[in-house]
Amino acid sequence: MNNPIHITIQGDARDPRSHMEAPPGIIIHRSPPLHPDDLDEVDGIPVTSLARTLVDLAEISDRDELRSYFAQARAQGRLDLGAVRASAGRVEWRPSLPFLYEVIAEFEDLDG
Repeated sequence: MNNPIHITIQGDARDPRSHMEAPPGIIIHRSPPLHPDDLDEVDGIPVTSLARTLVDLAEISDRDELRSYFAQARAQGRLDLGAVRASAGRVEWRPSLPFLYEVIAEFEDLDG
């Protein structure tokens, strides 16, 4: 089974292009413009930062999966808990935020 590719498109919902249907295998997430700290670039392709990606993954992951993403980022030396907290503070309210903050706190305790 192939996993779909998730992309985020920033912009205004009034833009007529925002109502285009996604091609097969693509899931489009629409968002208001992202904060510059929530953006990165890989090989010239704009992507969400690792911190923002962890915030977004909380929406679709269970606790163990999210912990594993945090652990993998930490093992790679790329986990910046302050950046994750800042990114979480910039998103609209989400049901996953309390659970995300619990996982952040667990990793802060490990680093403490």
